[in-house]
This record gives sequence, C-alpha cells and structure tokens, in this order.
Amino acid sequence: MEITFHGAAQTVTGSQHLVQVNGRKFLLDCGLFQGARQETYYRNQHFLYEARSVDTLVLSHAHTDHAGNIPNLVKNGFSGPIVTTPASRELSNYMIRDSARIQESDAEFVNKRKLRHNGPPIEPLYNTRDAEAALKLFSSEPYNRLFEVIPGVTAQFYEAGHILGSAITVLDIEERGQRVRLAFSGDLGRKGMPILRDPTFIADVDYLIMESTYGDRLHKSPDEAHNRLRQVMLSAVERGGKVIIPSFAVGRAQELIYSLHLLMDHGDIPHLPVYLDSPLAVNISTVFRAHRELFDTGALSFARTSGNADIFNFPELTYVGSVDESKA
Repeated sequence: MEITFHGAAQTVTGSQHLVQVNGRKFLLDCGLFQGARQETYYRNQHFLYEARSVDTLVLSHAHTDHAGNIPNLVKNGFSGPIVTTPASRELSNYMIRDSARIQESDAEFVNKRKLRHNGPPIEPLYNTRDAEAALKLFSSEPYNRLFEVIPGVTAQFYEAGHILGSAITVLDIEERGQRVRLAFSGDLGRKGMPILRDPTFIADVDYLIMESTYGDRLHKSPDEAHNRLRQVMLSAVERGGKVIIPSFAVGRAQELIYSLHLLMDHGDIPHLPVYLDSPLAVNISTVFRAHRELFDTGALSFARTSGNADIFNFPELTYVGSVDESKA
C-alpha cells in the first residue's frame, strides 16, 4: 500500500489522498485549494497523477475543500464511481453545481480585467457541463454497510458528525496475503453539537489519516453559543435594530435557523421576522429535511414536542429561494 497526499497536508484545503493497492488506485476526497486566486487556480488545475488512472473516488462529505475539484478530475479523464453517503450525494448535487457557476463567473471577472490590459483570457477551472458529467458518476452507500472500493479493498462509512452525511471511512485492505485496516477521518465534528449525531468512535485500525485543523483549539460549548445568540437578539430588539449574520450555506445556516426556532418556541426571545437570504442555503435545507434519520435525539425530541415536525420552519421565517428575490 502506498499513500500520497496531494492536499490538506501542511495546508488546510484541497483534501486529496491517493492510495495505491495491488496495482490499482483510489482517491480519498478531491477538494479545491482555496486562497489567493492565481496560486490556487494553478494548484487546482494540475493533478500530479493521471486522472484516468484512478479507479474509484471515495468522498467523505460535500464541502468544497473536499469535493470541489471532482468536476476537474472528470474533465481530465476520470470515469470511475464516486462513492459517498446518500445525504452527501444529495448535498453534492447543489454544492458542485454552485461551484461550477462560481468558476465560470470568476473566469469572466478575471477576463474582463485582462481584456483591459490586453492579457490572454483564462478558461474556468471547470464549467457546468463538467459538473453535470461528474454528478452522473455518483453512487451512495449508507453508514455501517460494507462495499467494495477496488478488488482487495472494502470500506464502511461511519458518522463523522461534521455536516449532514459526513463520514469516517474505514478501509480493509488485502495485499500480498496481508490485511491492513486504514481509517480516514475526513472532517470531524464535536460531541454534543445541535442537529447531528456525535461522531463514531473508531478503534482497531492500523493506520489513521486524520483531519486536525482545530486539533489545538478549545471551542465554546453549544449552550454558550446558543445563549450568546439569545443575548444578541434581545439587545437588537431593545435598540430597535436588525441582526445580520453571515453564515455558511451548509450546516451553519441550519444550526442558526434551528437555534432561533428554539429560542422563540421557548419564549427566550420575542417572535421576530427571520429571513434566510441564500438560494443555496434554501436548497441545502431541503436536503436536511429529507434526512431526519440523521438527526440527534435533541432535534427529534423538539420536532415531537413543539408540534412542528419541521425544525427548519416556523411562521416568522421566510426562505429567500431565488437570486431575483435575494436582490430585491
């Protein structure tokens, strides 16, 4: 077995790990490097291996730094299966299409500047056609069920607790009569976070590839964050003001909506108008609704006792679901 790290090593983004076993190759994630435009464009554009030589891609979750370069991999010749959890597959439908639109608009912006200085135009890293071609290769496997990656390698997904559908991948590898167990953590969530179940504890592995971006940081507890949101909302009401909260479309937006729902339902803040102004976050929320089986006991209990089975909806909430509405 040989493992080559092509990203997320000595840097945070661009998760991409190539594993070679028995003369075959598979990838763990294929994410975008994110940062300075010129540097990341070059790093994302060039793979240090032949894309067509990869047999299978195993995807831990749908975040762009883990899945965002898949269309470029397909554009460069990869045609094998892309295996992930059902929820990650559904999230990827939105995330990868959105990333393709960003690549196209970013190239258009750069080319307008280049035109003014008689510079050569650039092509987008990939386009919507490449994204659609990539999405056709996706398949899904549920948590805790064995599946074959390549001959001699089987895998199982376990809860990672990072975002909806995120997975720890445990691989059983047989090569030259020897068996090795390799685990890839992907991005790990914390225990006790709202909505999602805790990450699974993985034992009895020979090798562990582990995400450690926040390995030396102490986070505030979810209860502290929830109470801080309550204080901010009450302060804004007292001043007659408005609260604008920038948020990631996947995970954070849903946590905020859920927290506001809890605060209003429990009488901790007045019933206030709330707008989720993000077409992508609106679409992502539909995927969350479709996967209640992945919610933790707290979220399921609130859905039962509040009289509202949809924890991401309440009378004061308006979803802004189109670009035109968002601009209005």
